[in-house]
Amino acid sequence: MNSYERNTGMVVCIIGVIVVGAILVGAFSYFGPAWSWGPTDTVYYSFDSLVGSASGTVNLDIDIEAGSVKIDFEDNTTLLYRVDVGVSNRTVQETGAPSVSFSSNTITLDYTALEANVTLGSGLNYTLNVVAGAGLIDCDVIHGAHVGDVSLTTTTGSIEFLMGSGVSVFGSPDFAFESTAGLVDLIINLPVGIGGSIEGAVAFGTVDIDAPGWTEVTSNHYESSDYDTADQKITVVAQSNTGTIEAHIS
Repeated sequence: MNSYERNTGMVVCIIGVIVVGAILVGAFSYFGPAWSWGPTDTVYYSFDSLVGSASGTVNLDIDIEAGSVKIDFEDNTTLLYRVDVGVSNRTVQETGAPSVSFSSNTITLDYTALEANVTLGSGLNYTLNVVAGAGLIDCDVIHGAHVGDVSLTTTTGSIEFLMGSGVSVFGSPDFAFESTAGLVDLIINLPVGIGGSIEGAVAFGTVDIDAPGWTEVTSNHYESSDYDTADQKITVVAQSNTGTIEAHIS
C-alpha cells in the first residue's frame, strides 16, 4: 500500500469518527440526561377518578415535551378519567413524579417526557386540548363518547385521529390538528344530521383529502351539502409546515 492510499484511508477513518461522534452528541442533546448507554428502567403510575358530583363540560388538558399520548373512550357513565403513565426512572429522579389533577372541570397532565394512555368515560361532555412537543398523539373518539372542541398539536411527530359515527357531539365544535413536521392522519365519520367542513394546508408536503359526496370548495377544502343549513356542524382544520395530511371524512 502506497502512502497516498494510507493517507486516504486515514482521512476516511477520521471522517467516520467525526460523523459517529456528531450523532452521539446529537442523541445525547436530544434525549438529555434520561438517555444512557445501558437500558433505562420505566416507572409506571396510574391515576383515576369517578364522575361523582362533576357536571357540565370537562376539558382534558395535556402538555408534554416528548413522548406519546393515546386517548380513547369507554362506555362507562361513572368514569371521569383513567390515566396510565410510563416514565423513565432517570426522568423521575431529576424532575419528580408526574401527576394528574382535576380542578375547575379540567383534567391536567403537564410533564417533560412520558407515555400516557388516557381513558375517558361516557357520562360527561369532553373537550380535548393536547400538546406533544416531539412524539405521537393517537386519539379514538368512540364507545359512547361525548365530544366538543378538539385541539391536537405536535412540533415533531404525528397525529392520528379517529371518530366514529356513533358518538355524541355537543354544539358546533372546531377540530384543529397541527404538526410542525410530521403526519396528520384523520378518519372522521360524522353522526347523522351534523354538517361538516374540512380544510388542509401544508407549506412543504402533500394534502390528500377523501370526502365522498362533499362539495369541493378548493382542492384542499371540502364541505358537506348541508354545512350551511345544519343545526350542528363540525369544522376541521389540519395544518403541517413540513409533512403530510391524509384525511377521510364522511
